[in-house]
Amino acid sequence: MARARLSYPDAKSFYNMLDSISKIVDEVTMIITNEGVRAVALDPAHVALITIELPPESFIEYEVEDEEVRLGFNVANTAKLIKRGKKGDKLDIEVDDERVTWSIVGATIKRYRVLNLDVPVPEIPEAQLEFKIRIAMIVDPFKNALKDAEAVGDTVELEALDESTFVIRGVGAATAEAKIRSDSPAVVEFSVDEPGKSAYSIDYLKHVVSLTKVADTISIEFSQDMPLRLQFQLPAGGKVTYLLAPKVA
Repeated sequence: MARARLSYPDAKSFYNMLDSISKIVDEVTMIITNEGVRAVALDPAHVALITIELPPESFIEYEVEDEEVRLGFNVANTAKLIKRGKKGDKLDIEVDDERVTWSIVGATIKRYRVLNLDVPVPEIPEAQLEFKIRIAMIVDPFKNALKDAEAVGDTVELEALDESTFVIRGVGAATAEAKIRSDSPAVVEFSVDEPGKSAYSIDYLKHVVSLTKVADTISIEFSQDMPLRLQFQLPAGGKVTYLLAPKVA
């Protein structure tokens, strides 16, 4: 019987990852191998794709007794359980072919045993996307700009005006605009091969706001009227990638 035992250092961070996935799918499978943990979630409309990749070194404990162990679960229900963890609690996961045990370990140990569900893994062909614009920055300005955009409408426009100016613009009954310069202390990297603008649904972008609570930085990649790729680097190691189709006028 395939078995795995994992211990993640921050239950709250794990919850925030699951919270983002729960916005686009009901169930997901995490594939556990000696190379790490990987989960892929594609929303039913094929508009948004989330990929979580956690290397073994991001865990306190990491034991896998087979080449591959699959952990299938209802995302929203599991997120509700893990949300009960407090700051500083770790998350222990024990899985075999039939059952999963989620344990929140802190001042007390809260243990939940559920069935290991057989959830199909989506087969996603590797997209060969070439992005002309790449901006890496700390997460807070991006999160605040999304909140401002949500206050005025249902669309967010991302635009690189030139090699030094990036704009996040909310469009609706009114407009809200945040302008970020390449020399801002919030910017880690600013690369514009070619100016461009693309529009995206604010509802879909809201799905990943919870990741701004656990990531230090975010990379934003897009081109003129092309998909958006967001990558969140996690403090414990690993990353979450969000690919979002552009909004059609």
